[in-house]
Amino acid sequence: MKSFYLLPLIFLFAKVGAQQIQYSFAAEKDTTKNYYITLLPKGEVKGVLIVLPGFGELPKETLIDWDIQTYAPRAGIATFIPALGDRFFFYIDSLSHQKLIKFIDHVFRKHNLNGKPFFIGGASLGGTMVLQYLERSYAPKSNLRKPVAVFALDPPLDIERLYYNMTSKNFPKKHPIRAQENNYISNRIRQEFKTDPSRNPEYFWNISPFAQSDTTHSSLKNILSVPIRIYTEPDINWYIDNRYVDYSGINAPDDAAIINWLRSWGNTKAELITTSGKGYRIREKTRHPNSWTIADSKEVVEWLSQFVH
Repeated sequence: MKSFYLLPLIFLFAKVGAQQIQYSFAAEKDTTKNYYITLLPKGEVKGVLIVLPGFGELPKETLIDWDIQTYAPRAGIATFIPALGDRFFFYIDSLSHQKLIKFIDHVFRKHNLNGKPFFIGGASLGGTMVLQYLERSYAPKSNLRKPVAVFALDPPLDIERLYYNMTSKNFPKKHPIRAQENNYISNRIRQEFKTDPSRNPEYFWNISPFAQSDTTHSSLKNILSVPIRIYTEPDINWYIDNRYVDYSGINAPDDAAIINWLRSWGNTKAELITTSGKGYRIREKTRHPNSWTIADSKEVVEWLSQFVH
């Protein structure tokens, strides 16, 4: 697969409201893969934010569902939203992380951003990647660029638990949409990792930002001073009515667990923000708790701004 950060880029500009948006393509106007969106402030760049779309989502769609472009540039935060692959980019495997690392290096070099506070956030599997990257960047001897603060929206964090839930037959029935999602993601897990949790649980402890069955939770001990926000909307009645699942089939238990462990070990900057009735997918014009709108973009930018000096 061609990578946009290795090719001469084609730049296009558009405007959303008063904000100028720059599109950088590896292939002319190919908005299906290998491009990214840049939102630059008019004045001094005070911080750098990378936003990772959810699985199956492209950057231009993120801007429809979430209005980060309204607030980040005003706060002096340069924002980059990449399509690191196509709609099927998996986020959580090692090849995906190699692409993310190269992209981060690319935007810092291209815009001369070294020394600026670095933030990263994402939704769903994009949020999983955010927490994976955070833990790896703060691991001993890591040479990765370290985020000053991170946020994630309703990320699945325990990949072992996710896999077992998706492959379990212990449900009264499966909603067709849920069945399709479960089959696809569980098959991708086996395909990308060449194993599954029943054969190699320790492998999945290592790649999961939080694994309930790993009683050491050792990867959390390196991020006890990092500000972390996780947003979730555990509308269980919506999930029962619309996906036929209970609490075992949603991400909120993992999101609460990682924050609970971090706070118990002294990270007072780790926050779980639960919402009610905010999840709405604007593009699809439908209610859904797993949506960008569970996080108020203005409030997210205000939170990040406190870490800009």
